[in-house]
Amino acid sequence: MKWSAEFWMPDQIPPEQAGRDHPTAAPPTPLHFQRRGRSWALASAIFLWLAALIFGGVALEISAWLLAVLALPTLPGLWELWRNPMSRLALTADQICWFTATGNTAVPLAKVSLLRLDRRWDLSFRATLILEDGQKLRMPQHVLPPVEQLEEALTARGIPSQRHHFTVL
Repeated sequence: MKWSAEFWMPDQIPPEQAGRDHPTAAPPTPLHFQRRGRSWALASAIFLWLAALIFGGVALEISAWLLAVLALPTLPGLWELWRNPMSRLALTADQICWFTATGNTAVPLAKVSLLRLDRRWDLSFRATLILEDGQKLRMPQHVLPPVEQLEEALTARGIPSQRHHFTVL
């Protein structure tokens, strides 16, 4: 598409009219994203933490009860490695849906008015869909694709996004 802020070709749709309200706009490409619970990053983090605990037990002679308490945070990660849950997100021309081990959710895009992205203190994003009736629908963290990719795909469908950095609550 050949256009700039003040000029577009006559056979092209201006950017402010493109999207879900313009009937001649080319349909945006669907977005499909999936993630598995079992990853090298998780396995590496658990391995490094357990290696540090073993080092602390052998070289620093940390007591066994303290090592057991410090090993507790690895249990959810080990469970995730064992179960290997699958999570998926699909964004089509008319709906956004996601699937997790705990359930499925599908929302028609006509009901979505805004994507709110909140930067968290661990530098990840929390994504919330604001619906037309004011209801908020939080997207699970493990179904989120890279935020720029999600933001771009929803903007192509006429849904704006807002970014909020480091909110307390």
